Amino acid sequence: MSHDSLKSRAVRAGSAAFGSGWLTDGWAIAPGRIELIGNHIDYNGGPVLAAAIDRVVMVGSGNIRAGHHIAMVAADVIGQRHTFDAITLGDWHAGEGDSGPIVYLKGVVAALAMRRIPFRTGVGLSISGDVPRGFGMSSSAALCVATLLALTIDEIDPLEMVAIAREAEHRAGSPVGAMDQSASVAGEVIRFDGRDNSFSRLSPSLGDLVFAVASSGVNRSLRTSSYAIRVREAEEARQIVADAYDLDLPRLSSLAPHWDAVMPTIDRHLDETLLKRVRHAVSETQRVDEAETAMHLGDWDRFGELMNESGESSARDYEISHPRVEALVHLLREQDGVLGARMMGGGEGGPALALLHKDAVSSISNTLERQFRNSRKTATDTAVLQRCVFGPGAHREDA
Repeated sequence: MSHDSLKSRAVRAGSAAFGSGWLTDGWAIAPGRIELIGNHIDYNGGPVLAAAIDRVVMVGSGNIRAGHHIAMVAADVIGQRHTFDAITLGDWHAGEGDSGPIVYLKGVVAALAMRRIPFRTGVGLSISGDVPRGFGMSSSAALCVATLLALTIDEIDPLEMVAIAREAEHRAGSPVGAMDQSASVAGEVIRFDGRDNSFSRLSPSLGDLVFAVASSGVNRSLRTSSYAIRVREAEEARQIVADAYDLDLPRLSSLAPHWDAVMPTIDRHLDETLLKRVRHAVSETQRVDEAETAMHLGDWDRFGELMNESGESSARDYEISHPRVEALVHLLREQDGVLGARMMGGGEGGPALALLHKDAVSSISNTLERQFRNSRKTATDTAVLQRCVFGPGAHREDA
């Protein structure tokens, strides 16, 4: 969807919610992202290759003359206007009954307030976007980054923007790493380093290849999935291994350089579940390094093979996939022109990511529509296969 169309939808929703006198005085735009390889590794302190895409969350802002209140309406959520007093929000965290986009906005405001960073009040925010929710493209991170830009006036360092947006998601109930927000802030392709939450920009040449996301039709949400359970399991395994081998392991991925030494005896200290979590964290860390080398060399055949291995490890050892997603992955891998395919995102639903030749997009899309959507009655009108283009990072635009 074009940015002009998204802006028009936001203006209509804002005018309906805040009155015809509400006028936008600026726009904040933040992209969703695709995770090329490095599944569940950011919070484990490992590297991830990720990319911002040409799907965005857009926030229009305008004064509503309501004191210290902030109001919000989402164009895609009919009839839901939310207003709260930013001054009395305090050290807010989501409760059991809190849900919807408002939890992320409140998380941003609370994170800004705790840092004593000035932000706007007496403002109405109208949100529109074309990042599919529950689709593994991190619409929540894009929303947090966009609302952060909409509410602040002063320029904020990119790494601090990432930290604030990540804290907002934590306050909303999603214990995510910082990779999603980093990709949204930076734009294009990055290597994210989970050791210190830094990132560096990459400039790969895809040639006649393209990444595409295929919908399984199974929606998922980090707030309601077992994501938090995997975070806890990873931390438990890290502590056990560090104590057993007297190793300095700030994160689980730090075990990768020691893996050959501990592998013969590690099963004495970990039960089968935690051993599988460790196996994925270590092997995925190694795969990302190899994938970056392949990317620099233009060896996309090898990159595709590593995507396949990543997906198998995510499903087998980290146990975060879903039968319908795996069926979609296997169907993709059977198609001519596909170099690699795997589940993407937090897991338990969501999409599959594929690397494929551009000239195969149309035929593969038709195959998925015919064999996957129709046979499984996926509950969405969106095309099963969506080609993704790398896009710019978060930014502001004048009204």
